[in-house]
Amino acid sequence: MTDVMDIPAPAPETVAAARRHLTERFAAGVDRLLWETGQRPMPDLDAIAGVLAADGQAGPVDIGCALVLVQAIRLSLDHLEHDLFDAARGAGVTTRAVAAVLDLADAAAAEARHRWLAERRALPHVAAG
Repeated sequence: MTDVMDIPAPAPETVAAARRHLTERFAAGVDRLLWETGQRPMPDLDAIAGVLAADGQAGPVDIGCALVLVQAIRLSLDHLEHDLFDAARGAGVTTRAVAAVLDLADAAAAEARHRWLAERRALPHVAAG
């Protein structure tokens, strides 16, 4: 059983399907034009905002798709944070300093977070739209 705090990353094809569904349902203006002319989905945050702003018109599938996009965004942020840990190391920033910036207990906690992020970095991923 998955720990509720460690929800797995969504599969790239699931993310693509969620983006497609929400764009078809909620895209307007330029986003609608970009979808109709080039199948470019709307930005993830805009799609999620569309679900939230739907004033009771969003159904269970819409909400499920928005949750998938939240997980995709979270994975993208984990990728960025991992890359920043690596950049800090490359720039000579100590793990203790990284821990201080992130308000972690100590260098060991920062190292543990970097290892966890490396595991997340290895997961299949579609960049946030």
